[in-house]
Amino acid sequence: MGIPKEWIVVAMLAAATAQAQDEAPAARPDRAMVYIAPYTGLAHLRVDRGLMYQQDDAVKVDAIEFGVAVGFRASFGLMLEIGRSNALHANWLDDHGDIELKHAYGSVGWRLPVGEKWYFTPRIGRAHWELSSSHRWLFDGEGERHYEIDGWENFWELGLTHDINRHISMGLNFKDVNQDFGHARSLNFVASFAF
Repeated sequence: MGIPKEWIVVAMLAAATAQAQDEAPAARPDRAMVYIAPYTGLAHLRVDRGLMYQQDDAVKVDAIEFGVAVGFRASFGLMLEIGRSNALHANWLDDHGDIELKHAYGSVGWRLPVGEKWYFTPRIGRAHWELSSSHRWLFDGEGERHYEIDGWENFWELGLTHDINRHISMGLNFKDVNQDFGHARSLNFVASFAF
């Protein structure tokens, strides 16, 4: 089994931004900080064909996602983060019921300067996911029916943030996760508060 393509993409992006780091204006020496980062945005979920009871095709839904992360940012750019997110597709017009995806995760990344007060952060991590449906059974790997299934997967994430001041930054994060049930990707607005 070779290296997953997600890891190769993150490595290539990190190498490509090394040039931008060399050209970025010199920043004042920074100290290590702990931060909390609430976020919200949109997620797109795909439940593969045959994994949802009485559903012949893959189920594709959009969901509202919200979450919070807590992390450590070293002065030289290393970022360690843990977090929790929920993506919810409410059953207003669809016949397959409410679908909710929860992630609890840990990740490591590198904060690279790409301009004055702008930073690009590629991350890789591991997430525990729980997929649940309010009206339809989901099938696990053995074909047994459940209203909730779970598992572990690797993921990659890309962030672009702007420092408002030394303690507050805002930006966008894009996360992509191939999961046993299908696929999930999200785009979120994030505000980070460091202390």
